[in-house]
Amino acid sequence: MARVKLIPFTREYLDRSWDWLRDPEIKVLTMAPDFTREDQIQFFESLPDRDDYKIWGVESADGRPIGAAGLKHISGSAAETWCYIGERAYWGRGVGGCIIEACEEEARRLGIKLLTIIVHESNERSLRTYGKMGFGLESQDDEAHILTLVKSL
Repeated sequence: MARVKLIPFTREYLDRSWDWLRDPEIKVLTMAPDFTREDQIQFFESLPDRDDYKIWGVESADGRPIGAAGLKHISGSAAETWCYIGERAYWGRGVGGCIIEACEEEARRLGIKLLTIIVHESNERSLRTYGKMGFGLESQDDEAHILTLVKSL
């Protein structure tokens, strides 16, 4: 499995995320809402003041920026984790599992004991990966076709 490192989410990652999340397939798989460049910058500038949201850039083993990951809706000992790989060359190489493992480590460090992941039902690679990692199905929203997977740490 390919190793990755979570690093600070810098302006470089913000700029790359602008491109990654405008890719139509990535937008669907991540369920990314429509947003403007101004929305994105405002989000980025709000990060230092937020306790409910942690975000990292994802760096490949060879030092390349390849995606982003984080914890959101942090409340007490629970949070939602998420990730995406923006660089398609890294898809299907076991990177997603490594990213979620790194997020789990950060969650434990923060005292989080329960993680959820919300996954679009068409995201079969992620569903398989998270199932192998011990996440179990909690609910499914028929309207949005969203699966909620839950794992205790």
